[in-house]
Formats: sequence, C-alpha cells, structure tokens
Amino acid sequence: MTDISIRKTTVADIPAVAAILQEGKTSIAELGISQWQNGPYPSRVDVEADVAAGISYLAEDETGTALGTIAITVDGDEAYDHIDGAWLTSSTSEAPRYATVHRTAVLRAAARRGVMSALMTAAEDIARDAGCESVRVDTHPGNTPMRSLLTRCGFTLCGTITLLKDEPDPTRVAYEKLV
Repeated sequence: MTDISIRKTTVADIPAVAAILQEGKTSIAELGISQWQNGPYPSRVDVEADVAAGISYLAEDETGTALGTIAITVDGDEAYDHIDGAWLTSSTSEAPRYATVHRTAVLRAAARRGVMSALMTAAEDIARDAGCESVRVDTHPGNTPMRSLLTRCGFTLCGTITLLKDEPDPTRVAYEKLV
C-alpha cells in the first residue's frame, strides 16, 4: 500500500482537485445516481472557494501525486438541523459542535488503496483539533460504495436529511461518528 498524506489544498492544486471531483461526478453517474448531476457542481469554482476558505484537503502519495480530495467545515449545516432519525450528538447549525464532510472523491486509478479511509481519518483529526464532538456526512441512498466505506470507518447511520439546495433527488442518508 502506498503511503498517503493529507494536507491543505493550495491554489496550485486546484486543477488536480477539480479533475478528481470530475472523476467522482462521472463515477456517481455510472451508478445511476442523480447526485452531482444537476449542473456544474462541484466545479473548479467550488474548489477555488474551498481553498480560499481553507476547508479543502488533498490526499497525495509519496511522490506528490494527487489521489483524492475532501472539504471539511466546522461551521454547521442547516440541512442537518432536521433529520428523520436521530444524530448521536445534539448540536445544531446555530451552535455546531460537529465537522461536516463535503465534496469528497478519489481518482479511479487510486481506488481501493485506502485513500478515502485516510481522508475520513483526517476529517476526524480536524474535527477533534477544532474541538468538535463528531463528524457528520451525508450521501445519496444509492451510493453503496460510500455507504459501505462510512460503515467500515465506524460511522453510524443516523437517518435521512433533505438537502436545501437544488437537487433532483434531495434525500440523503446521514451518518455521524463521535471523535
């Protein structure tokens, strides 16, 4: 297995991260899932905003090859305020004590090399360092590869949420892991 390191994304990394997200978008489409298929999201513009906000992270191997990406916020997510189910923690977007995972993908060439697991571990570390109690993440119900990964990484299925943005199918399964 290749050594994988995680670091903040720089401006120079934006083209690589945008390409990784595009591959992720294609992979999701091949699963027959509507997530990320309604318009350009996620795009280079989103990556640029994530880098400017300091929330984008890059997974790379020992040669510096970009393998995967993740955006991690600690400022809450309004869509998580209403869940059909129950979170493991009780914080809301008004006073969040959780980190949220967004826009994560891995290059196809790096699949099954532990990249996404490393990104999820980084999310836990970032959450812990920020004083958060947990990490929350959502995905499309049909994204069985991501759902399996979250279970393997120790996340608990908490219920379903409805995205607040324009999506053809806004229902997402929601997971949380205490840190």
